Amino acid sequence: MPDLDKPARGRPRTFDKDHVADVAMQAYWEEGPAEVSLNAVCERAGVSKPSVYREFGNDDGVTHAALSHYAETVLVKMHEIVTSDADYRNKIAGIIALSSVDATHDHGCLLVKMRAVRDRMGPRTQELIDRIEAMSRDAFIGLLSDGRDAGDLPEGVSVDLGARYLQAQVGLALDHRARGLDPKPILDLALSVLGVSVR
Repeated sequence: MPDLDKPARGRPRTFDKDHVADVAMQAYWEEGPAEVSLNAVCERAGVSKPSVYREFGNDDGVTHAALSHYAETVLVKMHEIVTSDADYRNKIAGIIALSSVDATHDHGCLLVKMRAVRDRMGPRTQELIDRIEAMSRDAFIGLLSDGRDAGDLPEGVSVDLGARYLQAQVGLALDHRARGLDPKPILDLALSVLGVSVR
């Protein structure tokens, strides 16, 4: 019979930061960042709270890692559409499709959810929310500038205001999806303002 007081041999199980970040991302995304405790994240990831604090520093480190993981694995799809070689109308169509029917976004947008409770996030996560939103807005400005150059963006639409409008409407559409509501009316309005008809 083995000696139960004797330490187990072999290497201890290593802590997988990427796994914890992914588990946290999914939990915050599905249930809302204000609804999920760090204890719940630890339980779902099968790790101890001290080990999480050792690797991430604090709760802010976990939410920052989750949002960073979301940007690298989910938001990157939007960036790929906006920076592709497609023309303006096809890029807009791709954004609309990603926002309205892509199964990845059935839970809405984690960035939108974190922004809604921004004051409850730590400083690193707040800074990351602001940085991602600024990068997104810049990408949409580039997209609408291309549309203006191609003569596809209506003359009365400001590139800067149009980019902010598109960013807000995509976020609103994703929020509607998370609530089980139809995002189509929101997106149809956004398309009409931007001079695009996608059917």
